[in-house]
Amino acid sequence: MKSEDPATLKKILERLMFLDPPVKKFPVIPPDPAMAVYFLDLKDVCYITTRADLGREETMFATGDGGKFFSNFRLNEIEKKLAEHPHFMRTSKFHIINLTRIRALRMSSARDLWFDGLAEPVINAVTDSLLKAFEERLTGTAASRSRITTKRPA
Repeated sequence: MKSEDPATLKKILERLMFLDPPVKKFPVIPPDPAMAVYFLDLKDVCYITTRADLGREETMFATGDGGKFFSNFRLNEIEKKLAEHPHFMRTSKFHIINLTRIRALRMSSARDLWFDGLAEPVINAVTDSLLKAFEERLTGTAASRSRITTKRPA
């Protein structure tokens, strides 16, 4: 390999980013009030969601052990911070998901996702506008809808 081969070097860098993501922890509101800041390991996060309540946005990180951690960051701010992270992607107005924690999915009019360690699915986790990007990231190719719909949870 020539040291000037940019295509090969780019592939190596992309693979290293996948193995060692640029962001590993994220600050959340501490579970113990005595702590000033708590840093949550992103590898434990299944999904990040938000909801507006009385004019205030509440963002929650859900972990595989059933933990719920809250943040003062808005979902679009978190999305920007995780833009280079290979495991996370925005799948709807209300969800950012960790692709490595998906256990099962159901593709119908609603796209529900089950995550490792969580008993209940996330309902309507993938919107129509982001479905193609989701399929491509999940399979690594431009997936056809019929290939994915054959995978149904028990």
